[in-house]
Amino acid sequence: MSERRLVIHAGFHKSGTTALQEAFDAQSDELRDYGVVYPNIGRKAHHRIAWALADKTWGWGKRGGEKTPRRKWDELAKSINSSDAETVLISSEFFSELSGDGIRTIFSEIKNRRVEVVFTVRPLVKLLGSSYQQYLKYGTKADYTTWLHSVLDNPGESKINPTFWKRHFHGQVVARWADVLGANNVTVIVVDESQPEFLFDSINDYLALPKGFLKAQETGSNRSLTMEEIALLIELNKRFPKDREWNEYEIFIRDGYIRRLTDHVKPSLDSGKLPTPKWAIDKGNEIGAQNKRELVATGAKIVGDVDSLDSAQVLEGEPGYPQSISIAVVADAMLGFDKEIVKKFPLNWVQPNLLKRYRRKAIWILKRVNKKL
Repeated sequence: MSERRLVIHAGFHKSGTTALQEAFDAQSDELRDYGVVYPNIGRKAHHRIAWALADKTWGWGKRGGEKTPRRKWDELAKSINSSDAETVLISSEFFSELSGDGIRTIFSEIKNRRVEVVFTVRPLVKLLGSSYQQYLKYGTKADYTTWLHSVLDNPGESKINPTFWKRHFHGQVVARWADVLGANNVTVIVVDESQPEFLFDSINDYLALPKGFLKAQETGSNRSLTMEEIALLIELNKRFPKDREWNEYEIFIRDGYIRRLTDHVKPSLDSGKLPTPKWAIDKGNEIGAQNKRELVATGAKIVGDVDSLDSAQVLEGEPGYPQSISIAVVADAMLGFDKEIVKKFPLNWVQPNLLKRYRRKAIWILKRVNKKL
């Protein structure tokens, strides 16, 4: 029998992680047949486990953000240690934000298993636009050019979104994991967008699964925003009242209007795409060269074309923001309410309103009964 192991898919952000997590979750029963357990914690990914280890708040820290208790990791670690599965697989791009102490916690508390980590990575230039859009969905108010200056003028710093460099100094992140686990237990897969199957082929090979086993799920979308939608979201973020909290923003904006657009609405053929200024492309490739050198220096196994990390190109240009928006886009956004969102409503919202509604209903029933009598 081969050595039991824990495999951590630790990111990076915007490198196909969501597509992989959707496949891991949808095919979890099939994975078990091959000795791979993908723990079900009620979500497709294991973000809360990573947040618990990082002591990270999800949301706006002083306005209703949620901190995951450490016991979430303790519970999973206990479950992993008691499992007889040959391979346990967990996945969250937020594992890439762990400090050395967080990584050492995993290494020391998982017993009788070899701990391995696998990263998927894209060139920095390729993820600038998508990262910006992700931060927009977190409430960022800055336009793209302002945001680019914030993260690129002094790499390693950003007053707008400081977590960006926790995630995207790729070589430094991989080095932290290699220092704890050993370079022989660290694998980096460089995603090749010209070969759509490359990511899944590489993961199938890594997990010793048949070619074509894990595959993209038709349910996933999370497409890029159009320029109209970006302009709409910037304006929503600017106008969102300061006395309202994260759970309201998450429910109605992030998981409501905007998710409706990105997951269910196909943009028109003439929809504008977000371009990146030339100076930002050049700076991104310069940092990509640094990431490449540092990745190679870790001694980790690298799958794919590492030279692509400092020579990427994207749509070049200065972004222009529409001052008007299609009625159809607004209508599609307003249809974004999903009844599943009700499950996320805070109890302190629901309870008082339920009592009022039950009282009104009871009074209405009594009046009907009295009329009949």
